[in-house]
Amino acid sequence: MQKTELWSDIVEKQFFQHFLRKKKVLSQEKLFYLINDNYLAYIPKNVTSPGYTLQSRNSLIGQFTEKWCQQLLSPIARKFNLYAVTNVICQEAGLSKQSSADIGFCKSDKQHQKYQDIKIIFEIKMSILSNYEFDKNKKTVKWIGDYTTHKGNPSLIEV
Repeated sequence: MQKTELWSDIVEKQFFQHFLRKKKVLSQEKLFYLINDNYLAYIPKNVTSPGYTLQSRNSLIGQFTEKWCQQLLSPIARKFNLYAVTNVICQEAGLSKQSSADIGFCKSDKQHQKYQDIKIIFEIKMSILSNYEFDKNKKTVKWIGDYTTHKGNPSLIEV
């Protein structure tokens, strides 16, 4: 049986690295706060900072975590002869393009589904937990602390 890696600091670093490689799409300012000439994922608890919230990465986290969860759940869906489908749309179930299901186990691999072909729906609520620093010169992302060290309020906290 293949070992599955669950959400970890390694996966969180992959999130930042993935979007930093898309230089034409994103700059480090869209992913990190600039605090005292340092690019940080979250504002440390001991730092006084302006009262703004970095919203630009929220949809990116959603994209990344939904795809990550789809890859995690696909082998389970296949055991039931189903597909793990992202952004499921089904008018009968009230799932529109603006309010699609994050992931559904469905009889087909299409985004648009018939009501009777959706077997289970998953709502993905995940975010970056730990704090990271981006080194602009080295182009590296370094872990600098867990969720207890920053002011951010991740949607999912490990216990």
